Amino acid sequence: MASTVTQKDSKGPAHIRQPRRQILVNRPYQLRAVFPVVVYGGLLFALTLAFVFLPEHHQVAADPDPIIRAIRTAELLRLELWLAPFLVLCGSLAFIVGLLHSHRAAGPIKRLRSALAKLAVGDTEPLTFRRRDEFRELEEPFAGVVRRIDDLTRSRLEMLRFLRLNLEGLAQRAHGEHLPPAELNESLSVMLRDVDAEIAKLQRK
Repeated sequence: MASTVTQKDSKGPAHIRQPRRQILVNRPYQLRAVFPVVVYGGLLFALTLAFVFLPEHHQVAADPDPIIRAIRTAELLRLELWLAPFLVLCGSLAFIVGLLHSHRAAGPIKRLRSALAKLAVGDTEPLTFRRRDEFRELEEPFAGVVRRIDDLTRSRLEMLRFLRLNLEGLAQRAHGEHLPPAELNESLSVMLRDVDAEIAKLQRK
C-alpha cells in the first residue's frame, strides 16, 4: 500500500496541466485584424460564382446536344466539388494565419497596457516581449521610463530622509537647550537652501 501511494505521489507533478496558450487575448482587435481576410474570401467566392460558375451553367443549359450537355454538366459538377473544398481550405488557412499574426500584436498591447497600469500605481515592473512578438522595440523606451521613475523615487526618498534627519536634530537641540530665534532662523534657512538645491537637481534630471 505504501509503495502504491509513493508511486501516485511521484507521478502527481507530472500530471499538472500547463496553461494553454490563449490565442484570443484581445478579441475585438483580433477580429478586426482578420476582417479583411473574411472580406477577401467573401468577394472571391462571390466573383467566382458570378463570373465563372453561373456563366458556365448557362452555357451548359443552352447546349442543344443532350450528350454534350450531360458531359459538360458532369465535368462542371466535378470541378465544383473539387474547387469548393480548396477555396474553403485556403480561406480557413488564411484566417488562422491572420489570427496568429494578430496575436503577436494583441499580446504585446495587452502586456503594455498591464505594465502601464502597474506603473501608474508605482509598481515599476519591466516590460518583456517574446521573440516573435511585434512592438519589441518598445522594451527599451519603457525600461528607460522605469529607470527614470526609480531615480526620481530614490531622489525623493533621499530628500525626505535628509529633511527628517535635520528636523530631528533641530528638535533635539530645541528640546535640550533654549535656541535663540536668530539661530533657529539660521538653521531653518540652511534647511530651506538644501531643499531648494535638491528640488533644482530633480528639475534638471
